[in-house]
Amino acid sequence: MDVDSLLRRVYGHAKQGTGFGHAKVGGYSVKLRGLSPLIATISTAQAAPVIAATRLRGGSANSARGAASFVRQAISTARACGATGRVPVRADSAFGSGAVVSACLQAGVNYSLTLQMNPKIRTAIAGIDEAAWTPVRYPGGVYDEETGSWISDAQVAETVYTAFETTAHKVTARLIVRRVKERNPAPDGQDELFQLWRHHVFLTDTDEPTIDADLTHRGHAVIEQVFADLIDGPLAHLPSAGSPPTPPGSPSPP
Repeated sequence: MDVDSLLRRVYGHAKQGTGFGHAKVGGYSVKLRGLSPLIATISTAQAAPVIAATRLRGGSANSARGAASFVRQAISTARACGATGRVPVRADSAFGSGAVVSACLQAGVNYSLTLQMNPKIRTAIAGIDEAAWTPVRYPGGVYDEETGSWISDAQVAETVYTAFETTAHKVTARLIVRRVKERNPAPDGQDELFQLWRHHVFLTDTDEPTIDADLTHRGHAVIEQVFADLIDGPLAHLPSAGSPPTPPGSPSPP
C-alpha cells in the first residue's frame, strides 16, 4: 500500500477550499493556489495499483493532516478486498510520523516510511561501520560478472534506531540508509579531497534483507504514475463554489 498527497493547482478564485500550499516546480519549492488530495493505492508485483481511499483537502493542508486515520481507512479497504498478511505501507517523509507508525502496528501491517533528516539520524548514520555498506543496483550502476556485485555510486546499510522517543509512539525498528555519491568534479582534473554522500533513510519493521527492503521501499514511486493519471482525469476539473445558475427570466436570489 502506498500513501501520498499532492497539490493540484487551480486558477479560479471561487474554487471551494482552495488555499496556498507548498509544491516543487522545476526542483524549486514554491507556493501555489490549489487543493490537496490524499491518495492511498494497493498494488502487487503482478497487478497495477488501484485506489483504495481518497480524501480531498484544502490547498493549505499539511501533507500529513489526517494521515493516521486515513491509513486505517485504507487498510480496512485492503482487507475487505482480500489482502492478507502484513501488508507493507510505504510513504515519504511527510508521513514518517509516530501516529502513522502506531496506526500500522494497531492494524497489524508493516511500515516502510521515509524519515526527515535530523542530528540524531546523522549520528546514527555516522555510527555505521564503513565495511557494512553494500553497493546496490542504481541508475548508472554496472554489474561486474567476475565479482558478482554492482559497481555503483549507491550503497545501503542499516542500523537499529529508536524513533519518536519523546512521544507516546516511541518505537525501535530498522533504520535503512541509502547513500549516493555526490557528483562534484574537482577543477583541472584534480582528484577530490574526500567523498561526499547524500543520504536517504527510512524506518521499517519488515524482515526483508537490507537490499531487498531498499528495493521494496523505492517501489513507492509507482504512486506517481497514479497521480499523473488522476491529474489528466478526475482531478482535471475540481469542484467550484457558488450557487447554480439562475434560469432566464427567474428573479435573482436575495
